[in-house]
Amino acid sequence: MLRYIACAATAFMFLTPAQAAIQSYDWTFTGGFLGLESGSPFDATLKGSFSVNDLNADGKFDKSELQSLTYRGYDYPGCAQCTIRSFSWVPGSAPQFDIGRYESTDSYYSSESVRTGESYGSYASFNGGGEPYIAGGRWTSNVTYTVSEVSAVPEPQSWLMLGAGLLAVGAAARRRKSV
Repeated sequence: MLRYIACAATAFMFLTPAQAAIQSYDWTFTGGFLGLESGSPFDATLKGSFSVNDLNADGKFDKSELQSLTYRGYDYPGCAQCTIRSFSWVPGSAPQFDIGRYESTDSYYSSESVRTGESYGSYASFNGGGEPYIAGGRWTSNVTYTVSEVSAVPEPQSWLMLGAGLLAVGAAARRRKSV
């Protein structure tokens, strides 16, 4: 009887399609930028995180596989004032994305954008007067990136293999005990 259960579990393991799991990463861009207004060089650090799900199992991630992308406290896919114009990432390379966010009230308007490899910036103007706030920079060749995995969740086939192994060990122990 146990042999039939073990065989069925093994067959089930091979018949179950592999499903992709959501993977989460932190990203950082650090280094030299040129000021948007002044053109003067300065150092800055941009950082956030993203989660992806490799739905087509090709090892590359695009906008359709993006689950979450955070920058400065905003999760862009879930934010009504946020836009993700593009996203792509291949593990081992820098993530490429173009994101934007705006906020408008009766007293001010603000916007922010990041275009990896090109520029990032913040802009704010106040309806009561005063000078607008402009900050940001253009990428230089000195900008470096890091991407580090946040969580590694086992995929379903890993759990199935563990279960099949435990069944096999249990069956062997039971067989040894009855002999």
